[in-house]
Amino acid sequence: MTPANAAWIQYQSSEADTYNRPDLTAAFDITRLDFGVSDKAPDEYWFFLNFAQPVSANQFNDGAASWAGILLDLNNDGKEDYSLQTSQSNSYSENYSHAGRFIDRTSASPFTSSDCKVETWTNLTTKASWIGFSIKKSCKTFSSTIGIRGYSDRVSNDDKDFDFAPDAYWKVNISGGVVAPSGNSTSTTIAGQLPSVNNSGESLVTAPASQPSDLVTLAEETTKSVVSVLCGSGIGSGWSINAALSAANISNGYRSYVITNHHVIDDCINSRAVTLVLSNQTRVPGYVYSWDEANDVAGILTSTSITPLNWRGANPQQGWWVGIIGSPLGFPGILTTGIVSSVNNATFLGTTTAAINPGNSGGPVFDRSGRVIGLATAKYVNAESFGIFNGTPLLCNRIIVCSSTSQIWNGAVVATPTPTPTANTLVISASNNVYEAIDKVEAAVADCNDLLQSKGDELGSFITSTIYGGQCDSMNQRIESVKSSFANTSITGTNTSGLVSTLDNFTSSLNGYYRSVIDITDELESSLRVFSELNVRMTAAQNASSNNRDSFSAFSTKLKLLPMSLQSSIKKKTQYIQVLNGINLERKFDAALATQQSLSNDIADKQTLSTFSSMFKVFENRYKDFLTVEANLEELDLLIPDYVCVKGKTSVLLPKTGKCAKGYTKTATFEDF
Repeated sequence: MTPANAAWIQYQSSEADTYNRPDLTAAFDITRLDFGVSDKAPDEYWFFLNFAQPVSANQFNDGAASWAGILLDLNNDGKEDYSLQTSQSNSYSENYSHAGRFIDRTSASPFTSSDCKVETWTNLTTKASWIGFSIKKSCKTFSSTIGIRGYSDRVSNDDKDFDFAPDAYWKVNISGGVVAPSGNSTSTTIAGQLPSVNNSGESLVTAPASQPSDLVTLAEETTKSVVSVLCGSGIGSGWSINAALSAANISNGYRSYVITNHHVIDDCINSRAVTLVLSNQTRVPGYVYSWDEANDVAGILTSTSITPLNWRGANPQQGWWVGIIGSPLGFPGILTTGIVSSVNNATFLGTTTAAINPGNSGGPVFDRSGRVIGLATAKYVNAESFGIFNGTPLLCNRIIVCSSTSQIWNGAVVATPTPTPTANTLVISASNNVYEAIDKVEAAVADCNDLLQSKGDELGSFITSTIYGGQCDSMNQRIESVKSSFANTSITGTNTSGLVSTLDNFTSSLNGYYRSVIDITDELESSLRVFSELNVRMTAAQNASSNNRDSFSAFSTKLKLLPMSLQSSIKKKTQYIQVLNGINLERKFDAALATQQSLSNDIADKQTLSTFSSMFKVFENRYKDFLTVEANLEELDLLIPDYVCVKGKTSVLLPKTGKCAKGYTKTATFEDF
């Protein structure tokens, strides 16, 4: 279960985290907390940590005691009482949950408690950048308001590379709604997480005052993008917009962004949950992501892919033909038509003769090309053919990131077409395909470069700089070449088929580059993950080797204090012989380490990288051998008495009386050597 797929009884999000330590690793950077109650498990509280990068399977099971969790302040004194934490013995797998840890922090010595059963999960399949935690509501006594805070730590107890989010405890009314009402009817989603204008959402229209040449086909195609929006007992309409979802949206599994009126979803803002009824009457969950009451607009995310509608182009003018599709009085897919009876280019409000009735709210008002110019919003009571629409520029910066409203209504005056149009529908469609391919491949290149530039351990940085470094940029040069050719291609002319073929070739090349970049990124992520795990094993082997040598040196010093007969007896023990063999293996380990370091200087391609990787198996095998050496030394140490009697270079065992014979000195063997 993911935030994108759950239907929420309530859902709340904290403000974005505003401070990071300079040494914080991006993978452990918490950006936001979410709290919710799902209709899938209404007897549970769900908490989510959102990170700056996708979560990896072993991120919190890496041998370095890394962990992340939710800190709970149940008595609102500003201090954590309990924490829900990741497991250090289980890795995340696909979209499955596993047991987490419930820590009681009410005393000076925190301890693992069985009072609450914690489940934790993420979605590796969709490369999610969040982890979830759940507990039963009944496992503790919760007041209506509690404090919540997130924490992550790359290496436990090293006093660095950790993150708290938000900066102070987030006060949440777990019975529903955020605690102190803000009085602000605008969502607080940060711009970097909002969908944005893309290159392919613009349409050209000719003869805008004329009826469509094929209204049947236009209505059929437009209806596929229109939904009914169910909120409580109310119903409205909405439409899927052609916009670029943010990386955060995509990583959380969302696929479409539905636009509607604020008053349609007003009663569902606390829960953030609505139901969308598609044109085929399938019901899917929607998440209320953004809203702006002043302009009566809102945005809903859904994990279902819905064909989007274009929404940018010339300023609509009085006399334009328009159509409206929605769910008036609860009847879905109803089409009404009319004209733009007035439009205000300063306020972006307009009126239309097309019929608008309750249930139409939020539905698209579209021109003869199918481009949406506004949202059906209201009607004047006791008046016929007097509907009000809110223009699409009102979506800017609260619902969609725009550079300016002129991106949406671009001020162009559209005239009646001449016998030879400057461009036709086929060319426009082919051009839009190129723009979409550019947006997709550029986003993939950006993700690849972010991964290359991310700070990791020394080995990870070495791999990215020597083997994969420059591959994404090299692909980017090819992309820029196609973009340059596309920019220099005129979309006017009479050879439509040739022009469409040229544009389709651009799209095909860009899609091929996109797949190549994705392959590079996937291979890089896999290599970094594998080498990170192998590096941990190598470090463990090195530490075990060093500890064994110190232990053997100390043991040998003790052994020399014993009588020769006892020394001889101990040296004949199987454990002692195995220890000597192990020490010889450690010399071979030193040689393997030197070879590994030598190989690292010669890595120039993926083949030598593979050879370099295979050498790590030596360290894993040696580590197991070193553990045997350590166990044998512990057994041998038990054979050495605590005291002996020493006279010059001669030693004898201490008599049972505890006193040495005259001339002998009682000497301890357990001192630190």
